[in-house]
Amino acid sequence: MLHQYYVSRLRNDLPRWVERGWIGRENMDAILADADSSGQTPGSRTSGGWASGSLPNLLALLGVILVAAGALLFLAANWDGMGRLAKLSVLFAALWGAHGAAWAALRARAEQFAEAMLLLGVLLFGAGIMLIGQIYHLSADPPAGVLLWALGAILAAWAWPSQLAACAALVLVSLWSSLAASESPWAVYLPFLPVWAALLPPVLRMRWMAAYHVALASLGWFVLTTLVSLLSGNDMAADDVLRLGSAVATLFLAAGSLLSGFDQAAPFAVPLERYALVGVLVCISLLALPSFHAERAGISPWWWFGLTAAVLLTAAAGAVFRWRRAGDRLALGAVALVAVAVACALAPPKEDWLALGAEHRAGHGLDRDDRRGVPAG
Repeated sequence: MLHQYYVSRLRNDLPRWVERGWIGRENMDAILADADSSGQTPGSRTSGGWASGSLPNLLALLGVILVAAGALLFLAANWDGMGRLAKLSVLFAALWGAHGAAWAALRARAEQFAEAMLLLGVLLFGAGIMLIGQIYHLSADPPAGVLLWALGAILAAWAWPSQLAACAALVLVSLWSSLAASESPWAVYLPFLPVWAALLPPVLRMRWMAAYHVALASLGWFVLTTLVSLLSGNDMAADDVLRLGSAVATLFLAAGSLLSGFDQAAPFAVPLERYALVGVLVCISLLALPSFHAERAGISPWWWFGLTAAVLLTAAAGAVFRWRRAGDRLALGAVALVAVAVACALAPPKEDWLALGAEHRAGHGLDRDDRRGVPAG
C-alpha cells in the first residue's frame, strides 16, 4: 500500500518537475517504470514483504490476532446452537477466505497485507485442528496436534512463500519438540532436527533474516532443553552438562566463521556467531561458579580430552579459513581466545593447571584448613 501511494505521488509530481525543467521529459517514463517495478524486485520479495513499514506491520499483526480471536469467540458463543456441518463450514470458509485474501493482496502488490493474511491462515488452521478434535471427540494428543499444525505452517511457508508463516512454523516446531521430548524416553529428541531443517531452504533461499533469527533461537531452545534433559534424566553432573554446552556453542561459533568466508553466506554468519558467543560465555561463566560443580565423579577424563581436541581443531580451522578468505585477524584472535577458554572449561577437574575453577575442584575431600597447610582439627 505504501509503495502504491509512492508511485501515485510520482505520477502527479513528475509532470510538474518536467515543466519546471528540474528533470528531462525523456527521463520521466524511465523513473516511473523503475518505481513501478521496484515493488517486485527480488530484493523486496526476499524479505517476504515484511522488511519495511514498521507501523503497518504492527497494525497488520494486531489485526490478524484480533480477527483470529474474534473467529474463536464467535464459534464459542454459538457453539451449542450450531450444527456440525455449520461449524465445519464456518471454519473452512474462514481458512480459505484468509488464503484467498492473501492471493488477492499479492496480485495487488500489497505484500504486507498478504503476509498478515497468511499468518491468519496459519492461526485459523491451528484453531481448526482443535475444534475438529472437539467436534468429533478425538483423544487428546497435544504433541501430535501441534506437529500437524506446524506441518501446515511449513507447507504455507514453502507454497507462497511467506516469512511470517515460516516464523510461526518455527515457534510451533519448538513447542512440539518440548511437548514430545517430555514424553519421550530419549535424552536427545532427534526428530526435531529434520522438521526444523525443512524450513531452512526457503529461509536461506529467500534471505529471510527475521525468520533466520527465529530459526537460530529455535535451535538454541532445542540445545538448552536437551542439556536440561541430560542433567535431570541421566547421571551427568552439572559441570559435565555445562562443558558439553560450551563445546556445542564453540562448534556453532566455528560454523559461523566458516560461513563468513563466503560472500553469499556472510549475512547469515554474523547472527550465528553472536548467538554462539552468548552460549559460550554463559556456559563458561556458570562453570566457573563453585555451586555448579558436583562432588561425584563425572564422565571419564579421556572423553573430555578427546572433545577438547576436537573443539580446538574445529575452532582453529574455522578461524584460519576466515582469516585466509576475509583477512579478519581480529576474528582469528577472538576465536582463538574463545577456543582456549573452552578448552580450559572442558579439561577434567584433575588437571589443576588447565581446568577452569581448579582451585575449588582440587580440594575435593579436603577442607580449607587442609589446603592452607593447617592440619584439620
